[in-house]
Amino acid sequence: MLRRIGVASGLCSSHFCIWIFASSRISSCRQQQQRRTLIQPSFDYKYIRDNAQTLLENAQSRNVMDAQPHRVGELYNEFRRLTALVNEKRSELNSLSKELGNLARSRSKGHKADGKTAEQPTKSNSGLDESGLQAAIADLRENARITKNTIQAIDANLNVIEKRLRYEASKLPNVSHPDTPLGDESHARTMKTIGTLHTVDKIPLDISDNTKPSDLDFKDHYDLALDLGIVDMEAGARVAGSRFHYWRGAGALLELALVQYAMTRAAAAGFTPHITPDIARSSIVDACGFRPRSGAEEDARLNVYTDVNKDDKAEMAHNRHSAGEASQIYRVSPVAEESSSADSHADPDPLCLVATAEIPLVAMRAQQMLDRRELPMKFAGLSHCFRAEAGARGRDTRGIYRLHQFTKVELVTLALPEDSQRELCRLVDFQTALYEDLGLTFRVLQMPTYELGASAYQKFDIEAWMPGRKAWGEISSASNCTDYQARRLGIRVRAGAAKDGSSVAAAPVFVHTLNATAVAVPRIVVALLESFQQPDGSVVIPHVLRPWMMGMDMLVPKRH
Repeated sequence: MLRRIGVASGLCSSHFCIWIFASSRISSCRQQQQRRTLIQPSFDYKYIRDNAQTLLENAQSRNVMDAQPHRVGELYNEFRRLTALVNEKRSELNSLSKELGNLARSRSKGHKADGKTAEQPTKSNSGLDESGLQAAIADLRENARITKNTIQAIDANLNVIEKRLRYEASKLPNVSHPDTPLGDESHARTMKTIGTLHTVDKIPLDISDNTKPSDLDFKDHYDLALDLGIVDMEAGARVAGSRFHYWRGAGALLELALVQYAMTRAAAAGFTPHITPDIARSSIVDACGFRPRSGAEEDARLNVYTDVNKDDKAEMAHNRHSAGEASQIYRVSPVAEESSSADSHADPDPLCLVATAEIPLVAMRAQQMLDRRELPMKFAGLSHCFRAEAGARGRDTRGIYRLHQFTKVELVTLALPEDSQRELCRLVDFQTALYEDLGLTFRVLQMPTYELGASAYQKFDIEAWMPGRKAWGEISSASNCTDYQARRLGIRVRAGAAKDGSSVAAAPVFVHTLNATAVAVPRIVVALLESFQQPDGSVVIPHVLRPWMMGMDMLVPKRH
């Protein structure tokens, strides 16, 4: 094929070889550029070392069992020792270089002394004759060679220690808010419940009483969706596999209406709308905290450490795969790269499908220094979300409740550290107003430690009552990630004039990042279908969505 293209283009074989060579150079440059663009996190190793026991207890309370803060402290001490040693050796090398320079100049002056020839013995300014100078210079050069080799050996060791240090520090989760309940999801704390849909005396709002019979025969969302003809799971399975779907007819309009509703409300609240990439670099995904608890699929991180020796890398891989849940992230690569020769260089930072628009929204500001007067920055992002949902079982896999791909509008705020908790409250207030206007019955939960992702300092979930399932179902969450993501992405705020114009004499600090779901379309559709179903099988469309539903106020079964 390549030859036919070459002949058709009028390219002689020599030109074709040149083109191939240039292409390989371009590919090599691209790979080098990918290596250069990896963002190195900024961990506070001293803080980790000095608070190792507290951080260990924090990790264990979050069910993160592979965190080793004490190991971080040991590595940090070794890193500091080697850094001091290599600096000492560099100082010695500089001194040797100066001595060599002085002797060389002294020797040169001796050769130029008045009335002397090169054959006549002379004394230099150092008091050494020619043979003495040569011997001294030879000794200094040998010492310099030994010192230089020592520096190279220490530098190589430092490089390995630094990579191990960064690797161990990256496994530590964020600290937890003092008010966070301890334990699994059964320890979630109900903050408030809103709505009285379908009379709460007949549809219990207490999940412990969800076996109480109802006077109304509520259908499951999937039965409703099939009757309404708004979703096609069978076609999704034929094309992409299980738990993929097609929205059809009014279902497609309903998704678009929910997106427009959420984006319009977000823009009115000061969030800048974005449509984000659905793909991000593995290092970006990892920096945002989207990784398994014990590193079962963290090859992206190990790929960064290309200089770690084979045995160390094998040990890291064993530790990663020895425990923990499977990764929920999909990794992708171009077909051309998959079919390339085995000896080609693997991409050190492969592409991943994003699990949420939070990832590209936060990473927009990676490696930037922000002005305090710009904060808080508020973004609303629309993306498709991709999640492997490995290990999911039972009724959650029925219908559209738990999918591999779905559409979501996400909110992200970048804030000053002292403002982040207030911004979290604002995000939750925005969410509750959004769902209240949809007419849903829902509750706000403060989530316990086991339910916090690696990046979250504090997290609130919102669960809607889904009468067809006779259970609460999560429809959104909101988290304060403090500086967890900013440290890994290099997002700082500079000292300068505050909003009131006063001078702020503080060093640059890492911003705090927050995220919240506005609308995760399938979950909201489940809640809407089950909540607003009518005895004849039709479903009432909430008033706030009707402007985007082409005049429809009801979803009607196909038989009507």
